[in-house]
Amino acid sequence: MKKAIFTIAIAASLVAGLTAPAFAHGSMKPSHGGVVQESGEVLFELVKGAKGVDVYITEEDEPLAASKYDAKLIVTTPAGQKTTTVMKAAAGNRFTAAGLKPASGSKVVVSLVAKGQAAKTFATFQVK
Repeated sequence: MKKAIFTIAIAASLVAGLTAPAFAHGSMKPSHGGVVQESGEVLFELVKGAKGVDVYITEEDEPLAASKYDAKLIVTTPAGQKTTTVMKAAAGNRFTAAGLKPASGSKVVVSLVAKGQAAKTFATFQVK
């Protein structure tokens, strides 16, 4: 009897584990009016504005200090022209590329590298 109860308990826990939803590492809602993508445990928010492009980085809903990272934007236009722009770390968790205005339909890749480390994190956005 104990063996049957134990077997049922194990089976129930396995089924519950298989049907559990997957959660992102933090809120996927934009905090600055942009578009959010997740890569690994880092959330990227791309904000296209009148003065250029900003990218905000967070992990588990906590801002990551932009000053501890190097960031680049690689923009590929619908015609296939590719440009790379080094972003400047601004206050808090924001990077900025002043004057950059990606055309509608462009693919924008954000490359993020922690200073002093070789690991890179990428996020890809499609500009509307």
